[in-house]
Amino acid sequence: MQTKIIVLFCLVFAGVLHAETIRIETPEFISYRVSDISFEELQLRIGNELQVNGFNIVYEINIAKALEAVSKNLDQQSKLHNGISIGFCKPSVSYQLMNKSIDTLLYCPLKLVIFQVKESSEVTVSFLKAPKLNDQVDSKSMDAMIEKIITAALD
Repeated sequence: MQTKIIVLFCLVFAGVLHAETIRIETPEFISYRVSDISFEELQLRIGNELQVNGFNIVYEINIAKALEAVSKNLDQQSKLHNGISIGFCKPSVSYQLMNKSIDTLLYCPLKLVIFQVKESSEVTVSFLKAPKLNDQVDSKSMDAMIEKIITAALD
């Protein structure tokens, strides 16, 4: 009996160690690929984290469903099992940015996507890096703000 408990404990512990979060950064976007959270759980966590940080969710578009319809019309298979695009905005941040430059209206709403490719247990959350609009606004601070929300949701 003790052997079974030890083996079970080792399997559970090995599963926890196997769970992994991979961060990918390119000049254009930042992604987190996770293997230990379901799509639904990650979507819920991101939504909660946005609300806790005072962001309004402006829209949620089911991109997997939209792509499925297009795929059927083209007689092809969609590559997404799940996918959602979330637009979000925080009026106080928008106001502060607009005071620096009216061009920052391009940042509102901010956007991220959460998706899961068919036949994969990994879930990815990604966002495009904010473009540098002018010298008055630090676009890296926008990226850091979004990344902070994502990492808090993954903890």
